[in-house]
Amino acid sequence: MIRPTKKGLTAARKVGGATLEAALGYAARGWSIVPVAPRAKRPIVRWEPFQHEAADDAQIERWFARWSDANLAVVTGEVSGLVVLDIDPKHGGEEALAELQARHGPLPVSVEAITGGGGRHVYFAHPGREVRNRTGLAPGIDLRGDGGVIVVPPSLHPSGRRYRWKPGRAPDEIPLAPLPVWLELDRWMGGDASRGQPLAHWRALARAGVEQGRRNSTIASFTGHLLWHGVDPDVVIELMLAWNAQRCEPPLGDGEVVETVRSIERTHRRQAAAVKPGKGTP
Repeated sequence: MIRPTKKGLTAARKVGGATLEAALGYAARGWSIVPVAPRAKRPIVRWEPFQHEAADDAQIERWFARWSDANLAVVTGEVSGLVVLDIDPKHGGEEALAELQARHGPLPVSVEAITGGGGRHVYFAHPGREVRNRTGLAPGIDLRGDGGVIVVPPSLHPSGRRYRWKPGRAPDEIPLAPLPVWLELDRWMGGDASRGQPLAHWRALARAGVEQGRRNSTIASFTGHLLWHGVDPDVVIELMLAWNAQRCEPPLGDGEVVETVRSIERTHRRQAAAVKPGKGTP
């Protein structure tokens, strides 16, 4: 690979300006960067490889030497350690988010950007397991996880306004909050819980336990399985507290276990209500 000379890199920095400097700063954080068409959201490079490995500084410099007016995006997912909640108020995103928070509790304070279109991007730490992209998580709300891409400051929106970090919420001002469990509920309630895993899966899980990084998701999955089979929620809490204490390495705090179970329980109740006679079923 031919690398730019020092003189060439200096010229690229002058041409790329603030966007290039931001790109190099994000890359230093471990975020996977790709250039985006000016005043647009479409990457202008074949970006699939950068879902698995981030570009180095020299590659980023070359991009901005070639496309000096390019916008900037971050590839979400495990490669960057990011999951982003995309809230579009023009399509009811704020109202939908208010309803979700009324059910599940408020979002934790985390890194947040204001889009050029007046929306919000709330950034969370990737949990270390697959997080699928979801378009239409709720009206006006999308979730960008593994294999996703999100435009970042200081990119220029088609409206002529720039993306910017919310005051006090830039990545150098506040740490990323963990991804709330309820943002992944479709993984458990719409997946394993409804379709069912083999009995051997649950027996092995009950005996073996899990390590750090899989505790929340496994408790959520186990909870969905037990509720689906009619176990009383208070009994589920006691079972999960005991399982966590005996099988998780290290155990989660009791409060975190209870909150995970309660979040799954709320979703289970809503799903059960939706399939009662007279609500769309024979």
